Amino acid sequence: MEISQGDFWLKDDQLVRKEDLPGDFIERGTSLYEVIRVIRGVPIFFEQHMDRLKGSCQLTGLDFPVDVATIKRRLYQLISTNQVQAGNIKIVLNYQRENSPANCYAYFTQARYPSPADYQKGVKTVVVKMERPTPNAKIDRAEYRRVIDSAKEKTGAYEAILVDHNGFVTEGGRSNLFMITGDLVVTAPGDRVLKGINRQMVMVACHNIGQSVVEKEVSLTEMLTMDAVFITGTSPHVLPVSQVDDKHFDSPHNQILRNIMAEFDKIVEEYIETNGSV
Repeated sequence: MEISQGDFWLKDDQLVRKEDLPGDFIERGTSLYEVIRVIRGVPIFFEQHMDRLKGSCQLTGLDFPVDVATIKRRLYQLISTNQVQAGNIKIVLNYQRENSPANCYAYFTQARYPSPADYQKGVKTVVVKMERPTPNAKIDRAEYRRVIDSAKEKTGAYEAILVDHNGFVTEGGRSNLFMITGDLVVTAPGDRVLKGINRQMVMVACHNIGQSVVEKEVSLTEMLTMDAVFITGTSPHVLPVSQVDDKHFDSPHNQILRNIMAEFDKIVEEYIETNGSV
């Protein structure tokens, strides 16, 4: 059920009141989407999100219906009209009929941000045996969302950790997954997961501080021997994991992770300073 958290949402260039957003539109036809976090009125890493949205179009054989400059203008209009300086905006390209142009929706969507205590103590996760179809394309799939949300609700977990049919950990239900062993950061190969924007920026942060990162397949058994685990995503940014099912980790106190978090925050601040006016 799609709900606009702001008073207004956009369908192409049409500004519409909150109550008129059709809750099931995203499940009609094919919907490609991006969720962009807004901080101090700035859509964070907008360009990278647009590159991935274009990539989703290419992977699914669908046309990208509008130029990036127009989408950017619309987002700032949405931010200004709703007078919201912080939140998550969801952009959806909805293709209801084959060979017809997509409608482009944009609206503030519900966001669940970690608390300060979550960053200090880490969060609980639950293992789910599931694979994301077409992992590099961000396609809305209702059944996928239902399975992930049900697992989290039953266990009180912040996020689900996905394990594929070969027993390898891949990513989170709505995030990317990183692990630390000794002085090495490890994550799943890029062709096996959704290449999250914040995953990309963690790679940049690691490069900036001279931290080695290896992309390789990691079994669930091996993951449970790691020194630290963390997830990355639009809402959490870089978030320590303190528990995977019944296994506990002292991730929040891992110095490598603390260094990555500090550098990531620096990258975000620099982006806001550079893009604070349009």
